Amino acid sequence: TVLPPKRISAVINLWGLLLMTPMGLYTALQFNFSTVPVNIWLLLVFYALAASVWTVWLWMTGLKVVPAARAGVFTVMLPVSAAVVGVLALGESLSALQAGAFAVALAGMFLATLPGRNTADKLPLN
Repeated sequence: TVLPPKRISAVINLWGLLLMTPMGLYTALQFNFSTVPVNIWLLLVFYALAASVWTVWLWMTGLKVVPAARAGVFTVMLPVSAAVVGVLALGESLSALQAGAFAVALAGMFLATLPGRNTADKLPLN
């Protein structure tokens, strides 16, 4: 059966809820929730929706029109974007080795997504 993107997102998040609830309850029993300002709670809700609901829904919606093999190549952007945020927003440093690794990863993504490079269509079917 084919599930729509919203259903897949809901199922993924339900599993996450089931798996994390025991540890979350254990931690919650020892945490003073009143010490967290309202604006931080709002940011937390936004982050939770953005990171676990909207991104999964967008990814699954995109897989309707982009083959999974091609879309999977773009997962290289996860560590690259995390590093960029770390450097630009958090003041982290980036070594030459790390910059080189990201350059190789981006070059690989570029080469894998060039038009006319779909080798799966050209493989013989024994």
